[in-house]
Amino acid sequence: MKTSSNSYIPALGYRWLTRFYDPVVRVTTREATFKEALLRQASIQDGHRVLDLGCGTGTLAVLAKCAHRGAEVFGLDADAEALNCARTKLEAAGIEVQLDQGLASALPYAGDSFDRALSSLFFHHLPYELKLEAMREVLRVLRPGGEFHIAD
Repeated sequence: MKTSSNSYIPALGYRWLTRFYDPVVRVTTREATFKEALLRQASIQDGHRVLDLGCGTGTLAVLAKCAHRGAEVFGLDADAEALNCARTKLEAAGIEVQLDQGLASALPYAGDSFDRALSSLFFHHLPYELKLEAMREVLRVLRPGGEFHIAD
């Protein structure tokens, strides 16, 4: 079966499980360890525009913004319910991150608009063809010298 470019797999595979995503990931992975390592590796600076691709419930976007208040952080995900969870986290943290609903294969951003793109626990959800489309889109939106950092 061919997956269409406008389909996605919700967190944990089923929409009804989205509300359990954060506790499940917290218990089954070393999430804090690898996301902190990803942020260190990305070397985000004040003034950088940062995209969290497949941001889901917003954990990485929140960590990025809290650690780098001088950066402008954007989160993109196809799942409206996951984005609602992310909004709740942002409000609780008292920070601003622009959250956009969209697909990695058709990013709603102009070319050369980000210094860093980050992604965690997202690419394994994509079939091979969509991985390639998403990578092309990331390359399109990264500024010259921009970097893409993935933990998956």
